[in-house]
Amino acid sequence: MTTRFLIPTSAALFFGLSALAGCPGDNDALTQDDYDDVAVAVGSLVANPSGGESGSIDDSINLVKGTASASKAVEGESAHETYRRAGLTYEYVVDCVDAAGNVQSACDRATTGAASIAVNWTGNLDLPAYQALVTRTGEWTLAGLQSATAELSGAGSFDVECHFQALYRPVMKDLVLSYNAQYQAVAIDMATGRITGGTIRYQIDGQRSVRRGESDRDSEFSTVAEVTFDGSGSARLILDSSRSYTIDLATGQVDEAE
Repeated sequence: MTTRFLIPTSAALFFGLSALAGCPGDNDALTQDDYDDVAVAVGSLVANPSGGESGSIDDSINLVKGTASASKAVEGESAHETYRRAGLTYEYVVDCVDAAGNVQSACDRATTGAASIAVNWTGNLDLPAYQALVTRTGEWTLAGLQSATAELSGAGSFDVECHFQALYRPVMKDLVLSYNAQYQAVAIDMATGRITGGTIRYQIDGQRSVRRGESDRDSEFSTVAEVTFDGSGSARLILDSSRSYTIDLATGQVDEAE
């Protein structure tokens, strides 16, 4: 069965950084403030009060368990549902198979063995300290759905233009970011939907405004973010294998790691 779910989210959704239009080929080293801005952006992408990556994974688990409602216009065609939360729309298209690999007409906890999920986000997120224009596409595979812990893998991409409160600084920042994501053995507790292990790796290309003398100029940059989960309710974020932060998976709040 193919199940489509649209879920707009409200969330402090993602990202922060400082940027506008960039100059092709103009890559500058990131400062500590720049890394902090990227960390805020990634934290808001991974989790926020109404969704983010962790919320989207929880949505997907509910879909494959059959605990989320879905509607099908015609038998054999995609079922679909739409939710709008705080300006964002999340769309899921889900195909489930049983343990023998047979396509199912409906997903359910008792018999679904695996699922493939197309994930799309669109909209404008508007929060007190974070605003973002977001577009996201991706493909996930969920395996081990008859066990206590499922495993998610796949890939996705995000384009975000955001305006947000900087980390530890009383200033607002602007940023344009493109993410390419790889989901590596992300473990999910089937009973609670909590992420208990695995890694998401983001290749990030962005644009920021750089101060040079008496003027500002736009500059492009690239960085790699790795988010690792351990089931504690927080995740460890490492940027360029050198800067370490923690992300609260309930709120998206970011802090420098000790």
